[in-house]
Amino acid sequence: MNAAAVLLRQHHLRVTPQRLLLVDLAQRIQGHFSAEHIHQQMITVYPSISLVSVYRGLETLREEGLVTKTVLGDVAASYEWVSASRHHHLVCTVCGGRQDMNDHELDDLRQRLYANYHFHAALDHLAIFGHCDACGHVHPGGGNDSTGRTEME
Repeated sequence: MNAAAVLLRQHHLRVTPQRLLLVDLAQRIQGHFSAEHIHQQMITVYPSISLVSVYRGLETLREEGLVTKTVLGDVAASYEWVSASRHHHLVCTVCGGRQDMNDHELDDLRQRLYANYHFHAALDHLAIFGHCDACGHVHPGGGNDSTGRTEME
């Protein structure tokens, strides 16, 4: 039995040829990927598979904690296979620049949310919008960005 089948069974998911391929593709891609990208690869093997089926499959994997889903601005959601090194994204709304942020940067926030609100925050894979230093002259002082959102929205 292959590793993808074992993983699916560990999560009490039905093992189908399409789901095996989805898991295999998602695990092999380094970094973020879109449902459309996975779909394009899957239709070479299963020409009748729909994009909706790929989205549903990815959502199932997300619910099981195997992939994360992040919306990085005005583009389609991106997914990523969960690895030991969790991270988040800082997105500049002026230039579109993106940089990764280590998950440990949110440890204090998690602790404060629990201490102050008795709330266990699921900060799995965030995109935090604002502006980078290079674009600071466009929006000095950290107010609203070009979308009208505050930096923490």
